[in-house]
Amino acid sequence: MTKKLLALGLLASTLSYAQGINDEDFDGVPDSLDQCPHTPFLNQVNAQGCTTTILTLPNETEYDSMTLTLGYGFSTNEDLVGRKQQDTGTVQLSYYHNNWSYSLRSGYYSHNTNSGILDTTFKIRKRIKLTKKLKLGLGMGIKFPTYDFTGNKTDYTLYSSLSYYPTHSLSVFTGLSHTFVQDEKVITPLRDTNNFYIGAGYFFTNKFYANLTFGLSESKFTNEHVTRSLGSTLYYKINKDWFATLSYNREIDEDLHDSLNFKIGYKFW
Repeated sequence: MTKKLLALGLLASTLSYAQGINDEDFDGVPDSLDQCPHTPFLNQVNAQGCTTTILTLPNETEYDSMTLTLGYGFSTNEDLVGRKQQDTGTVQLSYYHNNWSYSLRSGYYSHNTNSGILDTTFKIRKRIKLTKKLKLGLGMGIKFPTYDFTGNKTDYTLYSSLSYYPTHSLSVFTGLSHTFVQDEKVITPLRDTNNFYIGAGYFFTNKFYANLTFGLSESKFTNEHVTRSLGSTLYYKINKDWFATLSYNREIDEDLHDSLNFKIGYKFW
């Protein structure tokens, strides 16, 4: 209780002091001396008012790093008789070196009528700094047919993304991917697919990040329409080694499918 009262007192005095000297972003550095205005509240700053901690997500790191992520999720689909809800567990190993990233992911699924191994995917991505605030991402992925169903073959995907950071904490991003579907036709004819997303994210503190996205997705089945969806991801850095994410996605067409995923990650170095 004493610590809480002390923290509240310090906060109140900081706010009062900031108001008296025109400190718009409440970082303790007067606007007349602040070289980095509008830094997020609670960020650690130096004497010039600039953030001393680089705000990055695990997949945006610029140094050697390896992470292991375990996830659990469930999705609902009213159109699938006998399997309206599916539970999944995933494991992903990622390695980052300079502006390259490599990831391997697989998992397990379960629903009312069946269970088994999900497809296993391997991705490579290269991040290119166009300017200090603008970054381009290019990559490719291979989906190995470890999911057991008739006609399942290896698929290939090309990825592209663009991220813009107007401030230390705000990001605007978009991306497009194209998948070369190699699966064999069983009943319905198949096609290659395209996926598009656009969104914005914000670091509220050094440890907490949230974003909102809008997406368009094509089904590999030619008789299915393009789906529109809204999604959000929350990221929390527990400490220097552990982090967690919570993601929710909901289709906004007449189908109204949705999914929820929770992941816990560990950074080896």
